[in-house]
Amino acid sequence: MHLVLISGLSGSGKSIALKVLEDANYYCVDNLPSQLLQQLVGQLDLQGYDKVGVVIDIRGGDSVAMLPLQLDALRANELDLQFLFLDAQDATLIKRYSETRRRHPLASDRLTLTEAIAEERIRLGE
Repeated sequence: MHLVLISGLSGSGKSIALKVLEDANYYCVDNLPSQLLQQLVGQLDLQGYDKVGVVIDIRGGDSVAMLPLQLDALRANELDLQFLFLDAQDATLIKRYSETRRRHPLASDRLTLTEAIAEERIRLGE
């Protein structure tokens, strides 16, 4: 199975990358908690899928911190694993959020957009 795992900052283009994979006949899953990754891959392998794309990011909450362990486990299973981490400059992310008027997943009453982006960079550091 060829697995493309996409992660990165919110607003960096992960959904667009996933749509490109979907157009290339990949089975695609967005916003998967990382602890479900091995189970998903196992199930899709049993069903005969040979091309899979998955987005795991900060929307999955604290589970994103477990992603490095999940990647190690998958690499041990002889998968054709490709990891794509998307990033963008803060100014670009701020512009994208202002254009779409969507809320950053970490933005709240206590965090501004700029602070939320900085916090996400810290959490995704590994």
